[in-house]
Amino acid sequence: MAVKLKDIYLGVPDGATEAESKNFEELFYDPNNKYDELMDNEEKFLVIGNKGAGKTYLAKYVLLKAPKKGLKEMVNANDFSIYKLANVSEIGRGKDLMYALCKWYLLDKISKLLLSRHIWKQKVPVTNIYELKKFVTNYDNDSFFKEIKRTDSKTSDGKFGRKSHMKGSPITNEVNCGISIGSSVESERKEFYELITAYEELLFKSISKNDDILLIIDDLDEIEKDKEKAEQIIAALINVTKEYNFKIKKYKGKLKIILLLRSDILNDIQVYNANLSKIKTSCGVELYWLLDSVPNQYEHPLMSMVLHKIKASCPEYRNASNKKIFNEMFPDNIDNKKPLDYLLDYGFGRPRDIITYLNHTKEQYPEESYFSSRALKESRKLYSEDFYNEMQNQASFHKEPEYIKECFLLLQMESKVTFTYEEAQENFENSKERFQVIDDVGNALEFLYEIGAIGNVWRVNKRAHTCWAYKKDAMDKADLKKKFTIHYGLRKKFSY
Repeated sequence: MAVKLKDIYLGVPDGATEAESKNFEELFYDPNNKYDELMDNEEKFLVIGNKGAGKTYLAKYVLLKAPKKGLKEMVNANDFSIYKLANVSEIGRGKDLMYALCKWYLLDKISKLLLSRHIWKQKVPVTNIYELKKFVTNYDNDSFFKEIKRTDSKTSDGKFGRKSHMKGSPITNEVNCGISIGSSVESERKEFYELITAYEELLFKSISKNDDILLIIDDLDEIEKDKEKAEQIIAALINVTKEYNFKIKKYKGKLKIILLLRSDILNDIQVYNANLSKIKTSCGVELYWLLDSVPNQYEHPLMSMVLHKIKASCPEYRNASNKKIFNEMFPDNIDNKKPLDYLLDYGFGRPRDIITYLNHTKEQYPEESYFSSRALKESRKLYSEDFYNEMQNQASFHKEPEYIKECFLLLQMESKVTFTYEEAQENFENSKERFQVIDDVGNALEFLYEIGAIGNVWRVNKRAHTCWAYKKDAMDKADLKKKFTIHYGLRKKFSY
């Protein structure tokens, strides 16, 4: 009985969703050993890649393979509330405050992970865990910026966790960073960053040699709607994470904090810290799937991923070679293009693109025995809608929604897939009443180039060259003197 498209499983575009599959470990595919690079190297903590490149997918596998007795958690932007730790207006004070906010956030997350294990120690006053629990309890509430200060400083030795009072003076239940103090008090605003050193010292001392802690932070592009503020938070968080991953080495326990970050966002935030470029090089694990060339199509990482999932999900192909599966499941060519080249043209060279495209074909033609040329071409319309929505979502970090909509409107108004800056300018002038936000066509085209909606195209000695921003060898900025071409993935959306 021949295998049909409905019989195979290719995964889903969302890595977090696929990770819930009961055979996720078998389906997981890591052609460049990024898992080993991340976990075997103490310096590596930053997973970098375009949206849809597999960052969350890799992180879920890291969690799966973490020691069963270890402490592990993955948090996303919904949990990332460091900007709530102080009045929003205070964040404008500068990067020092942002740095402190990031420290407090990580200390809070790690402390709660640790406390979730050592329940009984929290009841023993002589332990560090007991003192850590007391600290977290005192400051994990709306009034944790408050401290009760004794007017007579002589009654307190000022050391964390120790009691001191004048003989005969009553002891109250008020707590000052773990310090019990006398009855003569006044309420004052407490700047939280004054507590951080004590918090760090207590937390790291509380981690024992048997504690193996893993904290992964995802969806950093959704931290904050204010782009500038979000970039400042992310830049600070990267530096704090690097500091804490190295700091724990001085103590007995094991701690690894991993950040998942989009490549385009990392490029944008370089201006906030000159060291970020060095951190990217020495501490980053980059997910990039586009190879310049491979001897055979079935050896390309993206196609190998597809074939790996077919093997894992279909008993008939479990022991077959990649070459055999590829030859049976894909046509020789599609519109005079090799099938791999055709699929790559319709995406950004990410697993998400190729899985989305093939899943649409599979759903439309479940009874087909292979991905025929006809079936793949008929799937373009549905795929193009998904690709367009995904591109809009990715662009939303960089520009306001209305600006993004008008940029795509500029493309819709083109009468052909290849055009010049002058032609775009003319269309803009002829329909100026439809544009309320765009005031410079050149800037709009540069933005469209940056997000991959268009690429530069030119000829040298009758040979066509195309430059896409998502490729490693791309120009950083669009060349307004060269022609532009609309991405294949968008063309059906715009009825080309």
